[in-house]
This record gives sequence, C-alpha cells and structure tokens, in this order.
Amino acid sequence: MEKEKEFEEKCLSRRTTTQEPSVRRIAEETFRETIAEQHKSNATYFLEGVKNVVKSQTPLLAILIGHFAMEHKANQLLALHGYKVESHICTQIGLGRIIERKDLAKWLSDIFTLRQSVGYRMTLKQSEESRKEAEKTVNEIIMPFFDEIDKLVNEIK
Repeated sequence: MEKEKEFEEKCLSRRTTTQEPSVRRIAEETFRETIAEQHKSNATYFLEGVKNVVKSQTPLLAILIGHFAMEHKANQLLALHGYKVESHICTQIGLGRIIERKDLAKWLSDIFTLRQSVGYRMTLKQSEESRKEAEKTVNEIIMPFFDEIDKLVNEIK
C-alpha cells in the first residue's frame, strides 16, 4: 500500500514546478568557443556511434543516437552565436530564429519525432526494413544536417 501511495504522489498527482531558463547568453568569446568545442566533441562522439550502430543488429538505435548527435551539433553553432542551450525545443527555436534556418530546425524536429517513434515502439526487432529506415535517416537527415552546420560554423571562423 505504501508503494502505491508514493507512485500516486509522484506520478499521478498534479505538480507545479519552477524551472530555470534553459538558455543562457554567453558573453565571453573564449567561453563561447569552449562550449562550442564541447558540443562539437559530443556530436562527433555520437556520430561515430551512429555509423557503428547502423551496421549492427540494432540499426534503429542509430536514429536515437543520431538525434543527440544533431542536437549537440546545433548547440555547437548556437554557442558560437552566444547561447548555451540546454533544451531540445530551444535548440530547434534557436536554429529557426537566431540562425534563421528553419530548414535545419525542421530536420531537428523530424529526428526528434523519429527518435520518439523508435523509442516507444512496442516491438523492436532486427529486420531489413529497420536497417533501410535507419540508413535512410542517416543519409538523408543526419549527415546532411552535419554538413550544413559545418558550413555555418566555418562562415563564423
């Protein structure tokens, strides 16, 4: 009975929370570069995971990992523009409004939707269809996104 009470209190009850802003301005140039470099490193790490997993027996994991790779890559660019972002929705808005690239924001939104779709599937299994879906996502969304962000980063430097 005690376990049910805790579950009800924490999971079934309405709660009001206060949340700090999920974006902070970065004024100092060296700090901008440090944050951007951290995101670049994480994006590269996750992208390597994508490349490995898409060829494995669990190719749909490439979509999940790809989302995080893309988010870090986008946050690299936003950091160079003076923003430290800690929210996927703010990353999408930042791409559309600050960077003025609604196409990139849409790609990030699309991969987020795919990530949720894969993450909540009730039956995940290895199949040729899964592999094709993952490969298509990597080739048509993740890799082009990285290429576009790299172009924008190079324009800043």
